[in-house]
Amino acid sequence: MKKWAILLLLFLLSCAGPVQKLYPDDESKRPIPVYIISHGWHVGIAVESAYIRSHLPGHERIPQTHFLKFGWGDRRYYPNSTAGFGLMLRAAFIPTRSVLHVVGIDRPVDQYFPSSTVVKVMVSEEGAGEMGRFIADQFERTNGTIRVAADGLYPNSTFFEAKDRYYFPRTSNNWTARALRETGYPISPFYAITSGNVIKQASENGEMIQER
Repeated sequence: MKKWAILLLLFLLSCAGPVQKLYPDDESKRPIPVYIISHGWHVGIAVESAYIRSHLPGHERIPQTHFLKFGWGDRRYYPNSTAGFGLMLRAAFIPTRSVLHVVGIDRPVDQYFPSSTVVKVMVSEEGAGEMGRFIADQFERTNGTIRVAADGLYPNSTFFEAKDRYYFPRTSNNWTARALRETGYPISPFYAITSGNVIKQASENGEMIQER
């Protein structure tokens, strides 16, 4: 039992450290800003589309904008702006189908979300590419084609059907931490249950550019 506890501790500690080949110590080799955006309960991630567009599937509803923001969540709860407490509990405790929210942004991210907390993290081009591949793999496909699930919550946004089941603790916040981890950034998705924890981990090596 002690052996397994030690192995688990080592695993968690290793997840918290940077992936050196993707997230080098030299800041000049991390020129690309990635934005972690907290809307309260939910956290999403945004990046300049030029760095990841080549990895994304083609679809007319994926905006041709300067920034793209992504969020993942329960298929019934996330797109429903009037969802109640019961639907939230269902999403948390019953494994359910998921959606990927894609938002196109053509102005500074903090200006687009003036009421949200925003942390900027600088990553390498290689790290941004790995994050792009991770996000691309989250789209559910039928015969190679991605599918629209619903209109998005903002102008120029769409919900697409996504892979994986949503349930606690595999939440939208955990998903965002996993996406950021793909850049090599030192974050542990294991702890990223709440939006506050994601923001805390992101801001340890990032810059808080807006706090609400």
